[in-house]
Amino acid sequence: MVDLNCIALLGIDVGFSRSRPTTGIAWSKDGAFTAARTHTDWHRRSQHIPPATTFTVIAIDGPLLPLGSADSLDRLCERIFIRGAFQSRCKPGLSHQGYGRDLRRAAAETVEQILHLAGQTAAGQKAIRNGVSIVEAFPNAFLGVLLPEGHFAMPAAGKRKKFDWLYDHAVDSGVLKRLFHTIGWQNPELIRALLTEKDHEKRAAWICLLTAACAATGGSEVVGDELGGWFWLPPTDLWAQWARDALAYNTMELRRNTHASRA
Repeated sequence: MVDLNCIALLGIDVGFSRSRPTTGIAWSKDGAFTAARTHTDWHRRSQHIPPATTFTVIAIDGPLLPLGSADSLDRLCERIFIRGAFQSRCKPGLSHQGYGRDLRRAAAETVEQILHLAGQTAAGQKAIRNGVSIVEAFPNAFLGVLLPEGHFAMPAAGKRKKFDWLYDHAVDSGVLKRLFHTIGWQNPELIRALLTEKDHEKRAAWICLLTAACAATGGSEVVGDELGGWFWLPPTDLWAQWARDALAYNTMELRRNTHASRA
């Protein structure tokens, strides 16, 4: 198993406000770690990233598509998570329409900013750039699939507060602490920092960092295709049963509809 305390990992929650600090950055290196909130420009982002560091995996919360993809491309990974049980629990926005296109551009800009910091090949053939370990995080789904179904019977949060609602429930239910144990990340100070975090952008960055850690261990569940890119999610054996069932059903239905439309 990879010793996650001995490698460098980076998580970035993109944000795309030009005036407000809506970017979250979290990193871990040789047992040290931190999280920060900052702006979109590289000058200010780089101040919160250890200099001269090559990261084993970098996870970015923003739509990451292969080079040359059309703005209008409808992504399979997003379609899977806007259907059925996912729809009311942890759905993404569709990034080929509305402000989703702005987020695509912001995510692509972020990739260009940090490309020189990325290590090689740890993400395998499903990395967004060949041979470079940059993967896409989806924090809402990362947390949502871990939560037992009973939590979703509780009063739901509004759309803007959905992520923090999921984060609070993931902490209170113990599923985040269990994830650390499963991937073998033994760093009590880091675990404590993540479980007690209250800042929205920093929370998102911590989940991006956990996404990078899962990818580094080779245990991620990866959902999507080569055309539209991939969501990198927690190991399947940690998913709640409702989430496993929803993934299997939605994937089957989308494939069936695709085959029917081609017939």
